[in-house]
Amino acid sequence: MKVLTYAGAEGPRAGILLDNTVYDIERSARAFAMGPMPRSVLEILEAGLGPLLAELHDRLLDASWAGARSPLPDGIPLARVRLLAPVPRPPKIICIGLNYRDHAEEQGAVLPRVPLLFAKAPTAVIGPGASIVIPAGSTRVDYEGELAAVIGRRLKRAGPDEAREGIFGYCCMNDVSEREIQKERVWMRAKSIDTFAPLGPWIVAADQVGDPLGLGLTTKLNSQVMQSGSTRNLIFSPAELVVFITKFITLEPGDIISTGTPSGVGVFRKPPVFMKAGDTVDVTIEGIGTLSNPVVKED
Repeated sequence: MKVLTYAGAEGPRAGILLDNTVYDIERSARAFAMGPMPRSVLEILEAGLGPLLAELHDRLLDASWAGARSPLPDGIPLARVRLLAPVPRPPKIICIGLNYRDHAEEQGAVLPRVPLLFAKAPTAVIGPGASIVIPAGSTRVDYEGELAAVIGRRLKRAGPDEAREGIFGYCCMNDVSEREIQKERVWMRAKSIDTFAPLGPWIVAADQVGDPLGLGLTTKLNSQVMQSGSTRNLIFSPAELVVFITKFITLEPGDIISTGTPSGVGVFRKPPVFMKAGDTVDVTIEGIGTLSNPVVKED
């Protein structure tokens, strides 16, 4: 199941992607007489309607197989849809530093004994195709391709099983970073600049992803591979992160945990490579999809 947010005529709307066709969740649920469904992914998660969403997906899938015997609700070809971030304004974004062994090694850092947490402002979120805007005067803006976990229920002091079940699904994220600010150890400001949290292109349900350890992750800058790693190199798995975070911080539906980046970021290359106006950066995760964003300079 792939759940997304798209730009409708009256504002953002939640959809399900099936066979390169987007089916509006609210309208499709009404067509199948399943009762009312909210218009946004966040509201669906907050209402605990994940199981109903899965049922709607199955009905759409069954109807697509049945053909004319079971007509599908009206859908929109994916090519005609403008995708937004799956959760356009997450309640919280919690990021993890140094969570890949190879990324820690490339900077000569000691592997962390516990997860290193920092926050990214929800106002930094943009969707697929939206522009990453380099602030005036910045010359050291870097990419960081990451696997992001989307929380599906309220979690506090979660055990391992509850943590796994509390992850609704996964998507791609680019933890864009202003390295000149970051070297001053002002992490949140360096990583929360407007447009510095591309998210998408959709959420793939956790049960469809299966084991999130072992997914290939690639980041390309202008079609050149800059990062090529695997989530099997994560030091702390998504479920382990949820267990740790919820010892201290309550997680809520729609919260994002960005699980860290593998080696190959621009700042540690020789010579360093930073994004500039005219670039395009693509984050691809096996079994999920590709998040692509152009880069522009602030006027």
